[in-house]
Amino acid sequence: MRVVVLGCGTGVGKTRLSVALIRALAARGHFALGLKPIESGVERGESLVAPAGSDACALATASSVQTRVPHPLYALREPVSPHLAARTEAIHLDLQRVVAWVEEAETAVTPHVVLRSALWTIIETAGGVFSPLAPGLANFDLALALEPAIWVLVAADSLGVLHEVSSTLKAMRACGREPEHLVLCGAREPDASTGSNAAELAVLGIAKTSAVLARHDDQGVTELLERLLGLELRTAREAR
Repeated sequence: MRVVVLGCGTGVGKTRLSVALIRALAARGHFALGLKPIESGVERGESLVAPAGSDACALATASSVQTRVPHPLYALREPVSPHLAARTEAIHLDLQRVVAWVEEAETAVTPHVVLRSALWTIIETAGGVFSPLAPGLANFDLALALEPAIWVLVAADSLGVLHEVSSTLKAMRACGREPEHLVLCGAREPDASTGSNAAELAVLGIAKTSAVLARHDDQGVTELLERLLGLELRTAREAR
């Protein structure tokens, strides 16, 4: 099962959530593979291993299985928006190539996973939902190309999140696809709103939060994990 992790912006905690979810799945005995197809601000050498300190490296380190394909697919040197970093290096970010790479990465895992349905692939996008990857293409389009998948939207548990979640969800609905889950991730610097935003999002009718993840505590991911595992069971029953 694929889970695509999208953000309301940059630096909202997508990697934090992805790593916590991968570890939680692995702790339950599931095969879990973390991938970041596109990452800027990194430079991969000759090795297939993701560069140390990169988000891709954090995901790979947390994974209970490894893949034999180079990770990330697009390692872009400039620490700017992926479309700008790619333009600087005259690289075209191709969505279908990303899809093919993810499929190859899922197939080339060690230890070998006999049933593809038994593998959880957590795919983290770069930037926000509508961060551009190329003219006319954004992470939203990449997530669509990776279907079927569960979409998890991540926002920072800090001041301004009510607007960010509301506007992001409205834009996603206008494009025809909403996330199944919303997760608030602990802000780097907590403020007066931290800890109360999940309740306010519900009171205002903006969204129901699936989980709240503290900055240095993975415990909050349990609720999201239970929802995902419950969905997996329902999907399996419906397929019979």
